[in-house]
Amino acid sequence: MSLFEKLAAQEEQFFETEFFSPVLRGNPVRVKIAGVLVSLKVRPKNFEGWGVFKSKDQKVARYIREPSMGQRQQYLDLFPRFIFVACRQGKKVYGIPAMRDDRIVIQGQVPIALPNEVRLFDTIDVRFDGSTFWYDRPSTFRTARVAAELRDMFAEETEPDQVSVAGMTVEEKLAYQIAFDQEIESKKDRKEERLKKALERGGATLRSYVERGNTYTVEFTVDGERHRSVVDVETLRVASAGICLTDHQTGRAGDSDFDLQSLVGVIREGQNRDLIYRVGVGR
Repeated sequence: MSLFEKLAAQEEQFFETEFFSPVLRGNPVRVKIAGVLVSLKVRPKNFEGWGVFKSKDQKVARYIREPSMGQRQQYLDLFPRFIFVACRQGKKVYGIPAMRDDRIVIQGQVPIALPNEVRLFDTIDVRFDGSTFWYDRPSTFRTARVAAELRDMFAEETEPDQVSVAGMTVEEKLAYQIAFDQEIESKKDRKEERLKKALERGGATLRSYVERGNTYTVEFTVDGERHRSVVDVETLRVASAGICLTDHQTGRAGDSDFDLQSLVGVIREGQNRDLIYRVGVGR
């Protein structure tokens, strides 16, 4: 049999067999056919997880079923094991090394692929295939007590410099710092998005904001004119509009009659009628 015939036979044999692999959504699965590395598109397109696949050509791998736990472990055992601490949890789980490992240098956080019920500050075993860190199992390297206590302190928004847990490692403390900083930034982003949407619904543009206690001092523009108002953190009800909204007949200030969105309409009308009188805001 010629070399070409041998390669063709191996290829035909591959198309008759099933294979299993982990897959991330939108990514191909890579296999060796007659010693040649081939990338196959996964069907269904949105599949993510562990799967047993079968291919009829060198283009597409179709999902057949979920592999057994033994098959999954057989695959993971092909790759070196590392121990990580989960430092971010959300749509993706990120981790940092739980201990120094001379086999690889990792700077910053890395995403953990296909994590299974991983909680913040858990210590986990992962496997590295040269490009991806795949979740393997909960690690026996550390006690779960430290992770549980850190989660309690995180829920109470304890500042990182105030965190003290018996037996906590430097890496676990760093994981807490990363998670805390990420949560602060995430809250800031959510606040900014809320203010931005309220203003955009009124037709204004957010420039900046400062949080002071239970109020935001918000700077924004309406039709090119810059304004600054103070609103309640919870309701966005206006505390100080930054323009005069006093009823000159009753002497009653009307600032609190509006929220941030409706205030934009008042300002626009005042600008169009040349009736804007500014007052001191946040001074």
